[in-house]
Amino acid sequence: MHKLNSRRGAPGSTGTVVLGSLCFGAAFAYVAVVGLSLVALPEEPLATEQLSTMSGVSQFSRAPVASLSVTVDDGERTYQQTLTCSGAPERDPAACSALADSVRGERAGSPFDEVPPGAICTDTSYGPERATITGVWNGQRIDTELSRQGSCEEARWQRLTSLTRPLE
Repeated sequence: MHKLNSRRGAPGSTGTVVLGSLCFGAAFAYVAVVGLSLVALPEEPLATEQLSTMSGVSQFSRAPVASLSVTVDDGERTYQQTLTCSGAPERDPAACSALADSVRGERAGSPFDEVPPGAICTDTSYGPERATITGVWNGQRIDTELSRQGSCEEARWQRLTSLTRPLE
């Protein structure tokens, strides 16, 4: 007697091998793309941090040097204050390091960067407060105004809150 379809029940047929390979490849690609996006990467290369602390040049080399004049109108009263940062964190007011920390890890080089044109923001009013900041921050001339009108301006206000609340 002669069988008509001798390969019908054979394990490991070509179709099964191709389908299994495609499934394995898709699963591998998924893990490679999605899995790696879930891994937290350091903000800065670890070697740079290790070298800077090993050479004795630590965060102090990143401490800001600034002389800023701030006028704040909180809706009820207006006050003016001056912030001077010498670049020596152990002697400078806490506001100096708070401003420097507000942009660490971001691409922006200055805490005073304005809202970029075309940014999508809400029209929500977060308060009547307004502030004017002038002076020099790390060699960069600063002349900016802040308000709490709209979500983007509120984000700037929060980033600069160490300057807009009364200095200690």
